[in-house]
Amino acid sequence: MFKLALEFVRRFARNRAALVGLVLVIVVVGVALAAPWMFPRNPLRIVGRPEIWPFVNLRYPLGTDSLGRDIAAMIAYGARTTLLIGLCASLTATLIGITIGATASYFGGWIDEMLMRFTELFQTIPNLIFVLTIVSILGQKIEYVTIAVGIVTWTPIARLTRAEFMSLRDREFVQACRAMGMGNLRIMVGEILPNALPPVIVLSSLVIAGAVLFESAVSFLGLGDPNVSSWGRLIGDGRTLIRTAWYICAVPGLAIMLTVLALNLVGDGLNDALNPKLRDR
Repeated sequence: MFKLALEFVRRFARNRAALVGLVLVIVVVGVALAAPWMFPRNPLRIVGRPEIWPFVNLRYPLGTDSLGRDIAAMIAYGARTTLLIGLCASLTATLIGITIGATASYFGGWIDEMLMRFTELFQTIPNLIFVLTIVSILGQKIEYVTIAVGIVTWTPIARLTRAEFMSLRDREFVQACRAMGMGNLRIMVGEILPNALPPVIVLSSLVIAGAVLFESAVSFLGLGDPNVSSWGRLIGDGRTLIRTAWYICAVPGLAIMLTVLALNLVGDGLNDALNPKLRDR
């Protein structure tokens, strides 16, 4: 196990862009974890006069927004919101996608046809509109936003899982398991799924980046949780002042851009490390 982990780290480290992305992700996670210690008070409270530009007042290094709230505190707490929604939504999408894709491929026949038509139905619906519809119906709490994002991002994982299961379900080790009398669930979860997981893990890491963008879009449109700080909400609040105080939109926009870029770079590194076809490249 140690040798496998060491080999994985070595292959991942070959991709320098992935290492840069990993460093950025670690920085974002560190800021999110340290937010309560750096800014112990409510980040949504008014702390000073409105529209203080960055680096003008050392107490507010990133300035204040149109209401006089500390942008640095909102960025730090917004990182917590963004990462929480991204990770939970990715986990939700992965569980749904693996369940549907594995079931469709393993049993085949009418079950496969039914589940794949169901998947294609979800793919025909514009994702952002679907997320906005779900949030509008269920409410603007952070839990509902997470569920909504997870529901609309599972289809690529389902199709990838189905393809991986189709390439493995007739292998000799699976036939041996059937000959030994193993049940279908045990074969799917214990034998086939571990071999199909590497590409699914890579795609799940990319789903996190997509979930960050969805959450930002929902908050930008004013449908996010009003009780938590969010990068998208900060951009939405500052869009009317973009001519006079453009930094209110630029600072959280830069945070979103760097986070999504970092997650995509890490996903590329995971692909290089876990894809056997690329190991010797």
